[in-house]
Amino acid sequence: MLKKYTGSCHCGAVRFTIMSDISQSAVCDCSLCRRRGSVMVRCHYEHLSILQGQDALTVYSFNTMIAKHYFCKVCGVYTFHKMRKLPDLYAVNAGCLEDVNLFALQPEFIQGSLK
Repeated sequence: MLKKYTGSCHCGAVRFTIMSDISQSAVCDCSLCRRRGSVMVRCHYEHLSILQGQDALTVYSFNTMIAKHYFCKVCGVYTFHKMRKLPDLYAVNAGCLEDVNLFALQPEFIQGSLK
């Protein structure tokens, strides 16, 4: 069931909302996600709204340059990324979402590597 969530980076420079069903969370094994270690929830690109801090976001891409990973320029926290395999979706760092208990999530392990 879709529900509205508010999220932010650590310093609060970036604030956003999403509509998502967080019962479907994931952890990815690609080289970047393994290092960052975040649990992610998905939302359709139309269901992510940046409330403030668009200018505080920076983008990182690698390998195929298709996925766009967004980080706060001020505190460095990964907030969300446009997915390579599912281009109509964003993966959102569940740790950035208010009122979400990360320990209650049961993430699926997904293969993000290009093997």
